[in-house]
Amino acid sequence: MTMKWYFISGAALIIIASALFIMFRTTPKEDSPQPTPGLPVASSTTPGTDGSSQPGTAQISVATRSGGAIAVADFIHNGETVADVVNPGSFVLAGSLGYCLADGSCPTGAPADSFTISYNENTHFFNVVLLTEPIGAARREAEQFFISRLGIVPEQACGLIYSIGAPYWVNTTYDDRNLGFSFCPGATVLPE
Repeated sequence: MTMKWYFISGAALIIIASALFIMFRTTPKEDSPQPTPGLPVASSTTPGTDGSSQPGTAQISVATRSGGAIAVADFIHNGETVADVVNPGSFVLAGSLGYCLADGSCPTGAPADSFTISYNENTHFFNVVLLTEPIGAARREAEQFFISRLGIVPEQACGLIYSIGAPYWVNTTYDDRNLGFSFCPGATVLPE
């Protein structure tokens, strides 16, 4: 009978401990927003074009080529950028995804005819594709859009992980090359 008593007492103790654990454990409040897994976490300030922070606007951290990171405006949750549903972790800041969905919709980021800008959050890579001639003017337009949406100065853009190019069907002279931002060292000088 003692063995049976130990078994019943042990089972009762486990049940009581489990009930207390469930009752008193801390759970996140339903009304507090939780970060989406894999997305950069937003904070409460955004860098201004002079490098200073502007209170009240969200920002995220983006990796640089040197292995560091800089704070930029939260371009992922700005209402213009769209997620690339075919490529998880990729986003289109401007222009088209390049394909349409089965429902017939063709998601696009901010309106842009002369370029597209996409971002991969896993690699922190920005891809800028110039779509019209003259590609020098298209690059300048893409640069202005890029700097304004990220809320950075040109010098900060130079340190990001990025590529700027034109496909062969736009320009055979400059296809398959990283042209760079025009204001960065080593950038290709393009015809206007």
